[in-house]
Amino acid sequence: MGGIEVNAELVFDNLVAHRGRALFAPVNATVAPGTLVAVVGPNGVGKTSLLTAVIGRGIPRSGRVLFNGKPLGELPTRELARTVSFVGQDAFASNELYVRDVVEVGARAGGRAQQAHQVGCALDRLAITHLAHRRYAQLSGGERQLVQVARLLAQNSPVMLLDEPVSALDLRHQLRVMQVLGELTRAGHIVIVTMHDLTQARRWADEVALMIPGHVVFGSPHTILTPAHIRSVYGVSAETFMSPSGTPVINPLRVSCPTALDLSPTPTSP
Repeated sequence: MGGIEVNAELVFDNLVAHRGRALFAPVNATVAPGTLVAVVGPNGVGKTSLLTAVIGRGIPRSGRVLFNGKPLGELPTRELARTVSFVGQDAFASNELYVRDVVEVGARAGGRAQQAHQVGCALDRLAITHLAHRRYAQLSGGERQLVQVARLLAQNSPVMLLDEPVSALDLRHQLRVMQVLGELTRAGHIVIVTMHDLTQARRWADEVALMIPGHVVFGSPHTILTPAHIRSVYGVSAETFMSPSGTPVINPLRVSCPTALDLSPTPTSP
């Protein structure tokens, strides 16, 4: 890892993102190594802002985020890139670049040795080696999303932030990406993913950060993603059950009147 410790905690210390006002109350939480956190909540509550506030770039914030005891906001740019990687929704890259070039940007940012090998492994892991010599401009939206995830894999930082990384993908590629993210957490990485698919969150996440207007609540998927909480936050009646294969399913049934949110029986922000 080029001197960056993988098995270290990520600590939120009174973190608040601001866009002319505080978007949520101060977040205090500790994320253990080897944890996948799903950030969920309605549109406009600040899920993307929470991710960008972790890095401390692109949005005003107060409070701190520490990894291995070091505030991320105080790290030099090169060390920050070796510590945290980020995939946004925009999937921007110069249209003149080839796919292999885009993924190599991640390997370089992460200070990887054997960059060509890292790039090849990242492409192979997502089964997109056949795209390596195509121009980025020629790709579909879903293919671009896969290339950006491959860039993150090549960067191989201990903390990985992904903003809706499967939103443009077909079922096969959604499953592949989530499986790879699960493998990364088992290797000790911290992965934080925003998503709207609550079944995906229930299945893959070790922890859920539920964002409601003004607050962020952390807890286990089975205590946070309940029918009562879903109705309170989304105004949707839903049922939860285990499929015959043993995977959890959250099935939205109908739009309902939101109810008062009561999280008292569940863990609150640590």
